[in-house]
Amino acid sequence: MKKLLVIALAFIITAGTLSFADETPSADNTRRFTANKRYLIFPRAKGLNGKDKVFVDVDGKPFFSAFNSPIAKADPDFWTFLDLSLIQGKEITVSIKGPDEAGIELVKLSDTIPGKYPLYHEPGRPQVHFSPVRGWLNDPSGMIYFDGTWHLSYANTRFSNLMAGPNNAWGHATSRDLLHWEEGPLLLNPVRGQYSFWTGGAAVDVENTTGLGRPGKPALVFSANNGSDAPNEFTQCLFPSTDGGMSVIFNPDMMFKPLPAEAERRGGGTRDPMILWYAPEKKWVLIVYNKPKGGKDGFYFYESRDLKNWKETSVLEGMFECPNLFELPVDGNPANKRWVIWGSDTSYYVGTFDGKTFTPDGAKRRTHLGTSFSASQVFANAPGGRIVQIGWGHLFDFNFKEEFSQMASFPLDLTLKTTPDGIRLNADFIPELAQLRDGGSAKKDVVIKPGAPLSLPDVSDVMELALEFDPGTTAQVTITAAQMTLKWEAAKNVLDFNSAKIPLAPKDGRVQLHVLLDIPSLEVVTNGGETYMFKPRDFKKLGEKTPLEISAEGGDVTFHRLDLHPLKSIQPTPGK
Repeated sequence: MKKLLVIALAFIITAGTLSFADETPSADNTRRFTANKRYLIFPRAKGLNGKDKVFVDVDGKPFFSAFNSPIAKADPDFWTFLDLSLIQGKEITVSIKGPDEAGIELVKLSDTIPGKYPLYHEPGRPQVHFSPVRGWLNDPSGMIYFDGTWHLSYANTRFSNLMAGPNNAWGHATSRDLLHWEEGPLLLNPVRGQYSFWTGGAAVDVENTTGLGRPGKPALVFSANNGSDAPNEFTQCLFPSTDGGMSVIFNPDMMFKPLPAEAERRGGGTRDPMILWYAPEKKWVLIVYNKPKGGKDGFYFYESRDLKNWKETSVLEGMFECPNLFELPVDGNPANKRWVIWGSDTSYYVGTFDGKTFTPDGAKRRTHLGTSFSASQVFANAPGGRIVQIGWGHLFDFNFKEEFSQMASFPLDLTLKTTPDGIRLNADFIPELAQLRDGGSAKKDVVIKPGAPLSLPDVSDVMELALEFDPGTTAQVTITAAQMTLKWEAAKNVLDFNSAKIPLAPKDGRVQLHVLLDIPSLEVVTNGGETYMFKPRDFKKLGEKTPLEISAEGGDVTFHRLDLHPLKSIQPTPGK
């Protein structure tokens, strides 16, 4: 009964009744259903976007809308969907307006999502990374660990294949092991003219500020930005959840709230609210991004005791979008901790935070290099103080026009380590990766001489490489595989990764590379986490088997570790 009450509250529309005015489709373009199967499926035409408008009401209230949608009026290229798991028994009204509105006749209830390819096995689909079953993915949001489950929300427009603010929903997936993900219903739905939801965060309501928690079952709080196509654009919204993050409650007192003193500095729009509980003072902290007109990018800090009234406490200039703030022990020492503040462009500061102001210890730095990884977030409330990060992996090179577009990076464990140059943030693949290994080989003390390259099995599929070599007197070490070249140059202490440069000096006389190859992506970690880089991989050229080849120039090189592990797919087996 309590769960039904929460779900009912989630459909309360707090910004008034949406008026379709002259855009209301005719009765011929409207169909009604009773939700008695898991999915409501819609016929999609391939393409980045289209000219159709989709409206979905639940029990007479606006529930979901999407504009610029490429609907198929016959012979769909594939099907997209809404998951009805949380609204079984509800009355659903669907309308389509546009040149392909005849496609309304193909909309239907289903317990499966049909398609010409098995789900998650379409061309270009990642096999060891999360990607949306349908539509577009960008900024990870609302990431939190709670009661044994990892929750990953993300910007999603499943009725088109473009980043589109007014159509932006929060897709939602859960995992028990950070490897295998199950998508559920959208966590936050867009309704044209009322709201669309952009990047945000999540936290546990440990002191029951919302009053909705129960003994042993605290509420969660999600923070999101109301997007650009709404009466209350670029305002911040908070959503409690009482069912462990599977659905949220729309509370008018916690939505569409302009923050203090922000009106005169709206700039590109106050957005990307990150919420956290600051235990030493038993208060809430909210950090948002803004760029005042004529001013600088920056993070703005606010505090609250009740999640409704906020006071500005400080500004940190020079930071760009998607703030993250977290605390880590240095070298694993719990008695020596530092705070890290992080932006979408992967720049970070190490410093201190007193609940009001972040004070950097030194210069802004980067561990994550390149231009194909951004908008990352870390899981709140992770066990043991662990900081696990997932970012948006860009696949712009491939211009996906069918089932899905874009992907999440592989989860990374973040740590702080002392170096001769000071405290630095390190990032490496989570150790759970080892659970996906499917045999392979592990070689030690392999000497490669100039003119005698080592040829190893094909790695054009999904593979993990763990390499460690003593460069000796070699001038260059080159590792080639399908759509991947890694070239380490001794004179420059630089790794060339598919033409991108990564600083890489030997550490204790050795160079370490940890490489993850998926169908559309390549990721490299150097020296146990000193640097990380994500790059797209041209999956369309993976048809021919390509051996892994390692060569040396100017002298012998000794590989003390040369591990190759094929990886099992995290995706469901077709037909099961």
